[in-house]
Amino acid sequence: MIHPLDSHYTYRHFYKTLTKEFQSVQFVICNSTDTSQRVRLWGANSDLSLSTTEKFANRFNDTQTIAVGSYPQGMVYNPANDLFYVVNQLSDDVTLFNSQGSIIETIALSDIPFSISYSPIAITVNTKEDSPRYGEVYVLSSIRDTISVITLDFSISEELSVIKRPTSFVYNPIDDALYVVGITEPNMFVIDIVTRAVEQRGIEGIPSTIGLDSDSGNVFIHIPELEEIYVYTTSHTRVAMMDQITKNIIAWAYHPLSKHIYGVVENNASLVIIDALSLTHIRIPLEGVGGSIAYSESEGLIYIGETTNGQILRLNSENEFIDPYPIADFETGIAIHPKSGLVALSKATLNSVTLGRVTHQEVSIKEDYDEYRQEFQFNPAQVKHLKIISSGRLISTLELEDISVSGKSDRRSLSIGNYNSPQNFLNVAEVHEIEGTVIDGLHRWYFTIPAQTTITLLIYYTKLDWFDVLENELEKR
Repeated sequence: MIHPLDSHYTYRHFYKTLTKEFQSVQFVICNSTDTSQRVRLWGANSDLSLSTTEKFANRFNDTQTIAVGSYPQGMVYNPANDLFYVVNQLSDDVTLFNSQGSIIETIALSDIPFSISYSPIAITVNTKEDSPRYGEVYVLSSIRDTISVITLDFSISEELSVIKRPTSFVYNPIDDALYVVGITEPNMFVIDIVTRAVEQRGIEGIPSTIGLDSDSGNVFIHIPELEEIYVYTTSHTRVAMMDQITKNIIAWAYHPLSKHIYGVVENNASLVIIDALSLTHIRIPLEGVGGSIAYSESEGLIYIGETTNGQILRLNSENEFIDPYPIADFETGIAIHPKSGLVALSKATLNSVTLGRVTHQEVSIKEDYDEYRQEFQFNPAQVKHLKIISSGRLISTLELEDISVSGKSDRRSLSIGNYNSPQNFLNVAEVHEIEGTVIDGLHRWYFTIPAQTTITLLIYYTKLDWFDVLENELEKR
């Protein structure tokens, strides 16, 4: 017996019948562009695509700005605890924050604030999962001449003395060691992470920066006075020397897919690109002078921050620039979450970090639309019911184009506003009038999806016999 106050009984009964007697398929269509876009579905015989023919650019979506310490510099992502770390040069501390922009901890490098200047300039992390020191974070201080070791409990366990006036260092997962160079002597310090033993290795000239091929463990050391780059193995065998490079390489990044290592040239707008296998190099121009560089694992792209024009360029594995996009007031460092692609940008003069993601603006469809489109081309379906759910405004009109076997086209429009859900949801429509519509290789659906909107189409249908469809079409003639 139906309760007299049960106003949704008919609605529930209708869907119970649909679910029992008809097949269903669901598609999610997303318009991530800033304008409304025309969409075409089905019609596989005419090779129509899902979206319009317009080309869409990438866009950087700022999600949050975080106030950190004074004059933030380098950043790193720690896979052991899923946190970002940024060193604040003038406040001698490190800020830890998560992907939601919440500050987890601020770690002072000195027990007594401002008692001695550290001037931290660089930071790296132990990324080797089977290392007993996995997740340790290392902070290089240029005035203190030390590396502060931050453990996973957010404490500083010790300070490791290094070369005077250190300028650059890397963590090498191949031999589980830190490699440190400075601007006062022609040496490199190699620190065993497990034992803390320090080995001093001589190099040809006074270095400024060091880069790492994380696959082989080879280190690339730039000698500015000689305008040369030396390449050493973990056993300190020199395997290459490249001359007539440049006087100033200020940052490095390695691309594991292309097997290239990239050096940002500070004194002009260019990149040095070294093939890590052949150890040959090329030089390519940038739009502005580069200041920072990072590898995005989720995208397989190199990000280069340009200080002169405040933008980020992105480079693929073929060394092609793709869709540069402006980032207001880009200044200092870049760190990228390896899975989500979240980008963290430090801004020294604003004492802040900006979080955001690169969004590809497009009209896309999820799930198995292409497979169903091909299936319905040869095994037509007859629609019983259509439910439309929108993340924002509903589409206003659905146009149905019926094409006969003779090629005659007939269009009719359904006003979606007339099919609001009986449950009084403004972003849900129950389209009953679509019943009897055929989905095959000829028939098409057209609609305009609003900007920044995702809609879900839930279609209930039965399969038709192809010969019956042809017979019906011939009878109409």
